[in-house]
Amino acid sequence: IHKLHSKSIDFVLAFPQADLEEEIWMEIPLGVDVESDDGEECLLKLKKNLYGLKQGSHNWFKHLKEGLTDRGLEPSEIDPCLYLKEGLAVLTYVDDCILISTSMQTIDELIKSLQGPPEKFILTDEGDIDKFLGIEIQHFEDGSFEISQPHLINRILQVLQLDKNNEWSTATKSRELPGTSILSKEPKGKPRKYEDRWNYRTAVGMLTYLQGNSRPDISVHVHQCARFSIDPKRVHETAIINIGRYLLRSRERGIVYNPDKTKGLECYVDADFAGGWQQADADSAENVMSRTGYVLMYAGCPIHWVSKLQTEIALSTAEAEYIALSQSLREVIPLMSMMKELQQSFPIEITNPDFNCTVHEDNQSCISMATKQRFSPRTKHIALKYHHFRSFVNSKQINIKYIDTKDQIADALTKPLGTNLFFNCRKMLCGW
Repeated sequence: IHKLHSKSIDFVLAFPQADLEEEIWMEIPLGVDVESDDGEECLLKLKKNLYGLKQGSHNWFKHLKEGLTDRGLEPSEIDPCLYLKEGLAVLTYVDDCILISTSMQTIDELIKSLQGPPEKFILTDEGDIDKFLGIEIQHFEDGSFEISQPHLINRILQVLQLDKNNEWSTATKSRELPGTSILSKEPKGKPRKYEDRWNYRTAVGMLTYLQGNSRPDISVHVHQCARFSIDPKRVHETAIINIGRYLLRSRERGIVYNPDKTKGLECYVDADFAGGWQQADADSAENVMSRTGYVLMYAGCPIHWVSKLQTEIALSTAEAEYIALSQSLREVIPLMSMMKELQQSFPIEITNPDFNCTVHEDNQSCISMATKQRFSPRTKHIALKYHHFRSFVNSKQINIKYIDTKDQIADALTKPLGTNLFFNCRKMLCGW
């Protein structure tokens, strides 16, 4: 949308490039023979920062921060891993960095400077961003692009052994939907059928990384399965397999980004009130926890999404929606501040120069609670904890609007949906 240039760099053996501030001694490794003049046991004094030291990550972060700040970049007040100066931004992730600038010459000059004195960083210039942290980026001629993780999906299918012949025929192996039901603990449920074939937690961990980066369409289903990692039953195992069968049909897909300059920062937020309650396990408090789902959009493109259970029991649909609204705005407000920082470096496209955020909510009672200066006996108990955003609403920096449920993108993050609703939400969220 801004026609900016980008590159990614990778620091080679990053941690040992930083010096140690403390005096650290280590035992001589096995296989290395060192003899002292007096026959006493010898120790080695470390001169460089090593992987495995408890302060190793901090030393490397401090070393890299000094190198960037010495070159005129300042860390963001919101995100300490983001460094900014006019026309240039550097995003760090341990030893991987993304460089974004209005000029490719500025990026090349920074890379050359990092390789020079005094630090003489050893790094690899990986060119334009087409892959980062396992995420592939495919650019299209119309200016849009798609991020996906096909290699991770293939690994997940290998773990679940869905890439091989099994009891499912080829015709029925894949699924249109990642899931259709809400899971519960099932304390008396049947034990796992394939426990000797694959590890449940391994599959959940890989799926969690996938849904958090490029597949929001499976977020609610993965989070449901993750809740039961300690003692999974057959129903939970089947749910994991169903997600894998869904990914079989769409392993090459991710999120299609097609920026719309007419749209600014938006937040779609929804809640499913006590959606996990079941008569068979009515005494469990976990079953009456409502689920929050929200997605932050910039220029019509998703940049952050969440699907999680609320931490307390809501007493009504309006209260569940209001708690979800409050949780989403905890992400929105810092993001608005970060966009103000970015505006000093780049021409941020947004509909309002004051960085207003439009929040789309499909519950009228929730909107009334958030926008009107009055309380009732049924809402007074949540006033202190969840009214932290009222000043932003009063100053018009946050505008809360009603949206029809069929247009609510966050609906797919609160509960499993039927075929028509799921495909409609996936189209709005993922672009396909």
